[in-house]
Amino acid sequence: MEPRVQDGAEELQKGCLHKEVSPAQWTVPEVCAWLGARHGDLAPLAAEHAITGRALLRLTEGTLQRMGVAPCSRRWELLQELLGLRLQQELEELLCIVGEEQHPRDHGDIPTAGPRSPPSPE
Repeated sequence: MEPRVQDGAEELQKGCLHKEVSPAQWTVPEVCAWLGARHGDLAPLAAEHAITGRALLRLTEGTLQRMGVAPCSRRWELLQELLGLRLQQELEELLCIVGEEQHPRDHGDIPTAGPRSPPSPE
């Protein structure tokens, strides 16, 4: 298996517990396995173009067309699945960020949640 390339998404996830590898971090064989399960004939095409997870999430209709994916309905079907992957990844990253905000470190000046008492009249 190929070594993983570290990028910003990996840095963000260091403090978070994930059971699975983020799609943006997939290697070419992992992308091929994902595509093979959904669109078997596209797996060799992904291998030929060395599509990593990061590249997979950035594919556009034009890119798919240049790669030879036809017809248009097939490209749109794949793009919808890729949108689902991107949304899933964004949601996981947001949940990670929210988890960190719920447990602030060394921020004594951050107010706690709850009602504030009105200022006293002077």
